[in-house]
Amino acid sequence: MINLNITESHKGSDNLFYLQNSLGEMLSSASCTINQKAVGGRTVLSIDCPEYYFDVIKTEIADKLAEIIAVKYKYDYFKSRLKICGLSEEEKEILLVSLIAADLDEDKRYAYERIKKYDDLALDGVFNFRLQTLKKKWEEIVGYMPDCFFDTQLKDFLSFLLENKKKRVYVDNGKVFDSYYKRLKRCSLIEYDKIPLIREVILSNGGEVEITGKIPSDDEKYLKRFYGSKIIFSTGYLN
Repeated sequence: MINLNITESHKGSDNLFYLQNSLGEMLSSASCTINQKAVGGRTVLSIDCPEYYFDVIKTEIADKLAEIIAVKYKYDYFKSRLKICGLSEEEKEILLVSLIAADLDEDKRYAYERIKKYDDLALDGVFNFRLQTLKKKWEEIVGYMPDCFFDTQLKDFLSFLLENKKKRVYVDNGKVFDSYYKRLKRCSLIEYDKIPLIREVILSNGGEVEITGKIPSDDEKYLKRFYGSKIIFSTGYLN
């Protein structure tokens, strides 16, 4: 067995739960042993992996940690620095996830390339000391943002974001799935519990949305407003 250890501050312990839950089925199938505990003011996730599966498991872990950086860390960075007037609370949250989605794949690749080399790492330490270029990029984006941001600008920004995206995502009874019908739960990284569906769809980076079943009215309102003709209502949709 080969051991991997990922640590986070206690306030970031939910990130390790996200990692564990996202890869739980794969880790179980590969006969990995998982242990999470508190040690000296930090949370430690320890994974014992059979050598045969080690490279695959390590790659998947690095990919998921990079996703945490590109979603959760970026959200916290923008949330603490952007003080924008002119939008409702819900619209501000839509703006934040839209800013994340705009460069999500690029940010994730950058973080992945710097995470994949480690068997043991402190995720917050990697972010603070190994991802300075990424933090500088985010700082520049904050500098470009206006003090006031109106709903028409938000709609224009979402239209720009969706302009060349072709992938279809699926909303099935309030759950969001990617084009391979893999469940998406990126919003679980963000400490905001309203309009989760529209935010998850934005974070999916899909260009079209197919809806089956009933969805919450607030999410439906924003989906129709921002996605418009890019929504496909399946035969199972209940209006």
